[in-house]
Amino acid sequence: MGKAAKRKPAARNVRAAGVKSARTGAAAGASVRAREAPTAPRPPRAATAPRIVDAAFRLYAEHGFDVPLARIAAAARVTPAVLAREVGSKKALMQRVFAQLFAGRWKPEWDVLLVDRRLPLEERLARFYVEYRGNIVRDGARLWTRAGLLGLHKKGDFSGTLARRILVPMIRELRHEAGVADAATREVTGREIELAQVLHGAIAFPHTRSHVFDMTVHGTLEELVPMMVRVWLPGAMLEIRRLNA
Repeated sequence: MGKAAKRKPAARNVRAAGVKSARTGAAAGASVRAREAPTAPRPPRAATAPRIVDAAFRLYAEHGFDVPLARIAAAARVTPAVLAREVGSKKALMQRVFAQLFAGRWKPEWDVLLVDRRLPLEERLARFYVEYRGNIVRDGARLWTRAGLLGLHKKGDFSGTLARRILVPMIRELRHEAGVADAATREVTGREIELAQVLHGAIAFPHTRSHVFDMTVHGTLEELVPMMVRVWLPGAMLEIRRLNA
């Protein structure tokens, strides 16, 4: 009996050693599996710069242009060194953000829609402005306002592009609708541009109230734009005749 009693601790030690060995083996196996497991692929380098510009676009829209580059890098999931390598200085980054803001807003089919006389002018204007304003989201509206405060709309010839693409065609079509002589050949005047701006600015303001001022807008673009066109068009017809009398 004495000898058997002395062997029991030895048996327990063997079991403990086996448990420890099993744990060690499991840990080693987990370590090997962790090393062998595939890591998440890094985004291709070509996609890094657009991701940085997108992050800057969002942060500048919400917080202004004093956002530190380090914060933009963190939002884009890159280091400040990578940001500097991909986009350069803060000035260069802002230029890319504004290029993204001003580019890509125009659809070529709108050039055709505005002058398609198979459709009533009221319908053309309503359809155009629903699509044009519907192409603008919160970040874009806020950044657009900040860019305007910096004078970038003027520097980028935004006013000239706006007149050429939207306001001048509107006036020529309004003249035609109102029966003005030489509607297509007579030069559009500054007063006529301001007449078109009455509608253009009115339709833009709900987005400003909603996206910039965080105010309530009572209706959707599909509801508000046709209403504004219906209100504007009769008075504009009278005024265009007066301006061209």
